[in-house]
Amino acid sequence: MTNFDKDLFIRHLQGMVQIPTVSSKDPEQTRTEEFFRLHRYLEEAYPLVHRTMKREIIGKCALLYTWKGTGRSEQLPLLMTAHQDVVPEGDHSMWKYPPFSGHLDEEGILWGRGTTDSKCNIQAYMDALELLIAEGFLPDYDLYLAFGYNEEIMGGEGAAGQLLHDELERRGVRLGMAIDECGGVSKTKDGRYIAEIFISEKGYADHEFYIDEKGGHSAYPPLHTAVSKLGKAIYDLEEARMEPVLCEPAAKEMKARSPFADEKYAGLFSDPYGNEEKLKAKAEYDRYINTMMRTTTTPTMAAGSSQANILPEHASVITNSRILPSETLEELEDHFRSVLPGNVKFRLIKGHNPPKVSSDDSYGYHLLEKIMSEKYPGIVFIPSMMAGGTDSRYYCDLCDSGSVYRFTGIFSTGRSGGAHSVNEHIDTDVLTDNVAFYTELFRRYGG
Repeated sequence: MTNFDKDLFIRHLQGMVQIPTVSSKDPEQTRTEEFFRLHRYLEEAYPLVHRTMKREIIGKCALLYTWKGTGRSEQLPLLMTAHQDVVPEGDHSMWKYPPFSGHLDEEGILWGRGTTDSKCNIQAYMDALELLIAEGFLPDYDLYLAFGYNEEIMGGEGAAGQLLHDELERRGVRLGMAIDECGGVSKTKDGRYIAEIFISEKGYADHEFYIDEKGGHSAYPPLHTAVSKLGKAIYDLEEARMEPVLCEPAAKEMKARSPFADEKYAGLFSDPYGNEEKLKAKAEYDRYINTMMRTTTTPTMAAGSSQANILPEHASVITNSRILPSETLEELEDHFRSVLPGNVKFRLIKGHNPPKVSSDDSYGYHLLEKIMSEKYPGIVFIPSMMAGGTDSRYYCDLCDSGSVYRFTGIFSTGRSGGAHSVNEHIDTDVLTDNVAFYTELFRRYGG
């Protein structure tokens, strides 16, 4: 029987969190030396993994691990992906404990940037493999680990996920299944277990909207400056949202979630297509339904002149859009053109179409169901759609079976949280469950 050492898992995750691998929207500002520190730490913490698997650095500091199996399995390779980078820590004074201290409190909560997003995944993969190698395990399939370094800025130019994808494609690697962060197990109010497996995610786009005009002294203003004209245009864009759409992944999630949904959703979710018009009407004021049924565009940043007494020559607003799997970036931009006046221009800063929706009826999906059903008898599985994005999207075209999933073995205790905000923390009681899940996955994949 495998010996799961929770204290060791905690120390390993602490060590990773204490290294500030913050990615920057300006690639030249990313402190690659911190990523190399993390690489050295992984070598020290997981000696068997590094003696057994081939490790390569791709691009600036992405990690690609390869374990060639016996070849006895007919299954194509398994890819586990996660990201080394974390978002900036924000105001240190707002943290309960310093953000890179890896502080473990008396209640077993580990605090620090990256505890949940997503160094806990790297820790769990590595600890599971270290244990298996010590037991003499040898996979009958090929196993790859791919850890990017700019997932938190959604890639853009020099995206590590794309570089890792291109390297695998260059080598002719086709995947049987890919697993990334997010998802997991939780318990309903009436004590039933549910597992959320993300089979799809929305696309992503950052746009700059802008107006260029003649500047001058603010003591001699026009009736409307570039800032006010642009502000009205953006307000009008918010008012003229794209139409709500009930796409298949959202309908599938609603149907599966209906037995556990709040009363205001349960009836509608039980028959999504039969209640489509009611759901569309609800999307007009319900943020949850709006996210599930609409390509959203959200203004997040604005700029005018550099000083209060200068008329703006260039006024700009940055928006972030999340695109439904049934729609495209091109359709989003066509919508912008149909709504905006001619004096407002826009440009794509970075973005991508939604990745292919994965199957919930594949060897890989059913393997996840089998492993979790044995641990949690009677568990119900919810194939879900992510509003956010992960590096898993880069690998969809390498996986012919449509088995790209965002799922972990973490059981939600309600004591973890804070991803992308101050006071990110994780309940260390979940670490053993996560390692145990990946241990079973590595053992049983390819069978």
